[in-house]
Amino acid sequence: MLMNAWLYRPVLAIAVGVPLILGTNRLDWRLMNRASTYPAEPIMAVEWYTPRQTVPGQPGEPLPTLPAAESAIDLAALESVSAYAEARNSTGLIVMHKGRIVWEAYWRGYGPEATFNAMSMTKTLMGMLIGIAIAEGHITSMEDPVATYVPEWRADARANIAIADLLAMQSGLRNEDQTDTLDSDLVQMFLGSDVTRIALSIPSLHPPGERFDYNNVNTQILGLVLANATGMPVAEYLSTRLWQPLGAGDGELWLDHPGGFPKTFCCFFATARDWARVGQLWLADGKVGDREIVPSPWLAQMATPSPLEPTFGYHLWIKARTADFPNVNTAATAPFLAEDTIYLDGRGVQRVYIIPSEDLVIVRMGEQPPNWDDAVIPNTLVQALRSP
Repeated sequence: MLMNAWLYRPVLAIAVGVPLILGTNRLDWRLMNRASTYPAEPIMAVEWYTPRQTVPGQPGEPLPTLPAAESAIDLAALESVSAYAEARNSTGLIVMHKGRIVWEAYWRGYGPEATFNAMSMTKTLMGMLIGIAIAEGHITSMEDPVATYVPEWRADARANIAIADLLAMQSGLRNEDQTDTLDSDLVQMFLGSDVTRIALSIPSLHPPGERFDYNNVNTQILGLVLANATGMPVAEYLSTRLWQPLGAGDGELWLDHPGGFPKTFCCFFATARDWARVGQLWLADGKVGDREIVPSPWLAQMATPSPLEPTFGYHLWIKARTADFPNVNTAATAPFLAEDTIYLDGRGVQRVYIIPSEDLVIVRMGEQPPNWDDAVIPNTLVQALRSP
């Protein structure tokens, strides 16, 4: 699976008794325990992810609401997309139009306070934080060599990789994303006790800028860049620069071990409402009220197609992945009706769809559905708004 290629059950079948080595002489028992206990529903099983580090929020005013019957979106369309989501293992759905929640539904015993693992939606947060770090002068430019901030890369071919290459998924780093062996880079980063060591051990196989390859290690290295450039833990920078200014509640990051480093490529836990705040931030060109949180030009850069893949920007998806795009897994049967649709994407179909032209934000949380068409919910709502 090209994107969000996480663990599936074949890993669990071989987990017990495999002598996976951490460093030179220690078994990584944490990895083996995680593999053997990996939850059947990994999105909502928040308590399984230990240890977690709090990302302090600063709850602001509740998101405003508008009764569905008073919304500009036809009630039948709202009911239709809600039924579509409910039938596909969703645990929550939020639709915001013109800054107000016009539909909010939860299923399977969950509610507005439920947090979930956003999986690769976390990547977009990292992309936003890199832009903030550039604006603050911690990073000179997205064209800076990664090795400027990650000294372990200075003595080999990785010295030629720029921050922009990581953001656009064109670094040329090895992409071992098999999920049927504990030895793959992905499994070791996801389940292992030392995500930094694994990420830094991954070599360059191709010159940067030659090919698009959705690779989780790119974002993990961006986490190192951010921490080293700012001199702050990722959780602190995320909290003070983004999460608190948003008016969000507390979030959490998953650490590789107690006191360790967060898995910045995958695992941030927050509520659907707080992810709706992220979507609203995009609609407001990076501002909360009159305060700029993320520079508007940086958000525009993130939403610009990367040189090698028209569906992807800088850690952000920007087109429906139909069969017309051979380098990514097909996730939609039709293009988005609103051509300016962008979206955050996490394994198991965690989604934040953002449609600036219609002032629309849609959040879906839940477990992996039996089938999902990325075009259905956005297009149904856009069609309803455009109908006379």
